[in-house]
Amino acid sequence: MIRGLAFAASLASTTSAGRARVARLRGARAMGTHPRSSNSGCRVEQLYDRCEAVLGVLPVDTAATQSEVDAIAPFLDAITPADLRINPPGRTDNALGRLLGGGGGRPSNGQYLPLEYLRLHDSALFTMGVFCFPEHGVIPLHDHPGMTVVSKLVYGRVRVRSFDWVEADGNGSDEMTSHYDGNIKKSLPRLARLVADRETQAPTAPLALFPHNANVHTFHAITPCALLDVLSPPYALGGGRACHYFKEVKCGPNGEACGEGEAWLLEITCPDTFMVNRGTYKGPRVGSEAR
Repeated sequence: MIRGLAFAASLASTTSAGRARVARLRGARAMGTHPRSSNSGCRVEQLYDRCEAVLGVLPVDTAATQSEVDAIAPFLDAITPADLRINPPGRTDNALGRLLGGGGGRPSNGQYLPLEYLRLHDSALFTMGVFCFPEHGVIPLHDHPGMTVVSKLVYGRVRVRSFDWVEADGNGSDEMTSHYDGNIKKSLPRLARLVADRETQAPTAPLALFPHNANVHTFHAITPCALLDVLSPPYALGGGRACHYFKEVKCGPNGEACGEGEAWLLEITCPDTFMVNRGTYKGPRVGSEAR
């Protein structure tokens, strides 16, 4: 098992070696020798090829815009469980899951059911992967600094709650607000606006978040479900795109209450019991996984 989202995805390096690999791939495209999957014509390859053509030409560390999302969304929307060689599990009477599942994106007793991650492609420019949830599985409230994420619910039903920060941090960015108590750095609650709280059932159109739009979210699986994610750019530990986790608290830094449709969010460490297993992807091999 692996703890946390960024580690589960084994995200691309921002070292010089990782950037050099990006340069080599771009050079190969320019010369028409970029490696291609042998599964010509399948929907997974079509999605990868479209992402490579649209996201793979963006400057390193540049988030996809609405225009790029619109360009890849139809290819993402076309993906089915059969394309990924996934057999959706049946719904079971999962008493343990009901106990752990809780609501609002946080298990009632602090325990999380393990998820599974299937890696399709991993580079410094974009990643593709599938998160498979058991019934009542939860991804804790978390953010995506400087990133755009497009998600396709492949099967099942899920509740999604998304937030925007009411105000940027004092530095004009969305960096976390904190202060020092002696020599210990502590986070302060930040006011966020709830922009979505809904249940969605597959098949449904892809969802998207952007650096300053619905960037903080949580998922709660109502039934077993799977989300196919495209991240542009991906998380980069130590490169300014670490994953931050949050919990809702009742009051602000000075005891302030929040207004209707708002919440105070306090940064926390990745929950100890939130684990993601690296699964075995059995579908068509593309991109980094085809080599």
